[in-house]
Amino acid sequence: MTRSSEFDLIRDCFSTGYPAASDLLLGIGDDCSLITPPADMELAQSIDTQVAGVHFPADAPPGLIAGRALRCATSDLAAMGAVPQGFHLALTLNNSEDWFLRDLAAGLRLTANTLNMPLLGGDTTYGEHLTITVAVQGWLPRGLGLRRDAARPGQDIWLTGKVGGAALILDDVLRDPTRDDQETAPYYHPRVHLSFGHLLLSLATAAIDISDGLIQDTRHIANASGVVMNLDAEKIPTAVNGEHPRWHECLTGGDDYQLLFTAPANARERIEACALTAGLRECRIVGNVTAGDADVCVHKNNELLVFSKEGYTHFRS
Repeated sequence: MTRSSEFDLIRDCFSTGYPAASDLLLGIGDDCSLITPPADMELAQSIDTQVAGVHFPADAPPGLIAGRALRCATSDLAAMGAVPQGFHLALTLNNSEDWFLRDLAAGLRLTANTLNMPLLGGDTTYGEHLTITVAVQGWLPRGLGLRRDAARPGQDIWLTGKVGGAALILDDVLRDPTRDDQETAPYYHPRVHLSFGHLLLSLATAAIDISDGLIQDTRHIANASGVVMNLDAEKIPTAVNGEHPRWHECLTGGDDYQLLFTAPANARERIEACALTAGLRECRIVGNVTAGDADVCVHKNNELLVFSKEGYTHFRS
């Protein structure tokens, strides 16, 4: 079964079953969504595009990759400390068969309800490759958003949990894209640290989510803040131990969506308490910030490590 129009698709697959939002005046079905901004709040916005064969296996179940796309995009709100308001969805579809659309919509709805993300509207079109674009937005108390440019010398560097699980399981996912179990969960179902990110608003100074690799994303904070980010490899929680032949991929592979953030030393006890409340048992200090030309230094056993690749490259020559 195929649908006769874009409007049939919207009605049948995307018009119901998503969380409600009290600040949403008008949602799906009109030219724009209309939203009432709360007083003394700022709007955080981010957009993320994922393309079949580039960001996920082309023959992966549509429900899994739709849910994953929403999680990956929403993680940017967590890194800023924002409370989710909703998301817009743009789909380029290469398959309009009923089973495909129903599975995609079901996976998206399940994840949207898990993250409490209302669907505000979007667009659909046909193309050669399945492409999922998710634009997310959320509310922040004015002036408190966690930016990348506020790390300062003397501060601690924290990481919310293990890195490397998604990178190390990727080969298995590519061999069997339908596999959905505990081992593939780091890839298909990354944890989004929304509540913890919001708790960090009064504690952390700078933050980023680890999407393209721990070292590469840490460098974004170093460059924006003009500081040296010193990482102690022995303190970083990784999917395999430091003697494993693929250990280095844990620091460069990406798709972890853990939060890396900086904070003053006097916030340690409060951060530990917040992490305990959020169930983040492996949230820990993994380094420190020092003055100097913007750089990332990774030490292991008192030796400076050198990596030929620091993270995922979106464009290749």
